[in-house]
Amino acid sequence: MRISEFIEQCNREKSPEAVLSLMQRAVGDIGFDRYAYCALTGHDRYLPGNKPAPAIALNFPTSWTDYYFERRYQAIDPVIVNAPRIEGPFLWDSMSTRYRLTRRQAAVMNQAREARLRDGVGVPLHGPFGSVCLLTFAAGDGHPEAEAFLAKLAILSVQFHLAYSEIARADVDPPAVPELTERERECLQWLANGKSRWEVSQILHLSENTVRFHVKNAFRKLDANNRVLAVVKAVRYRLISL
Repeated sequence: MRISEFIEQCNREKSPEAVLSLMQRAVGDIGFDRYAYCALTGHDRYLPGNKPAPAIALNFPTSWTDYYFERRYQAIDPVIVNAPRIEGPFLWDSMSTRYRLTRRQAAVMNQAREARLRDGVGVPLHGPFGSVCLLTFAAGDGHPEAEAFLAKLAILSVQFHLAYSEIARADVDPPAVPELTERERECLQWLANGKSRWEVSQILHLSENTVRFHVKNAFRKLDANNRVLAVVKAVRYRLISL
């Protein structure tokens, strides 16, 4: 499934279950058949059903999740514990090189592999006021090219999170569409096309500082702290296109 197709379909869905199903199909197309969606902060702002915190929704094997929550592994799981400190997508296997794991933490990672959660990827989703959610994926039969899909999983995760949270958060009004100037939209459109700020300045015959000014304003209005989040939000609000 193309990213643009995923975004368009997400924008049409009206229920959390439909958005979850769509996300599961999209990541399944690239070889990840297991996912977990977690609210690491503000868990009560979602509709988590009967899933223990921080899980909102997941399709990990039931035998593993029962074992995991009975032993309160969420309090020591290195993926859960360290995700708020990580800015972009990461491989589960990188936890042992990024951080000094305790014996119990290393055991959690090994047991997850034994439960057929292999070649895992985590995507932290940083929101306003320090809020953090996490989407994490794994492959039951392994995924030899997991690292090659980090960027795509990051974009899919951001779009899914925006769509799901707008539907499922029961205590907030639908967000207002930000008002971007024509120049801000132009700059974002070229960023979405893969251009650097310097390349945008050459295309639009502006100084690089001017482009940086417009991009910074667009990020602020979209409440985005990076290019991926800004572009995905702008596409979702139909301010630019892919």
